[in-house]
Amino acid sequence: MNITKSELKEIIREELLKEQYSIRNVYYSIGDAIENLLWIVKRNAQYEKDRKLKDFGNKFLKMHDMLKKHLDKTYGNWD
Repeated sequence: MNITKSELKEIIREELLKEQYSIRNVYYSIGDAIENLLWIVKRNAQYEKDRKLKDFGNKFLKMHDMLKKHLDKTYGNWD
């Protein structure tokens, strides 16, 4: 089977788009999980006094922001 250069480029582009789509899903799933953690810590009497959980949630938010900046810089239209 002979594939032209333009056909090969199109196949590669489609595969990259699929990969970026899954990166997008993972990114937003992580964000939802972080928001859920922080919501539970704020609303649940059992956890609201646990400063360590709040700190972890805030660190996760910062890391999530760093991930977004990296994806924006490296992959441009990933979102």
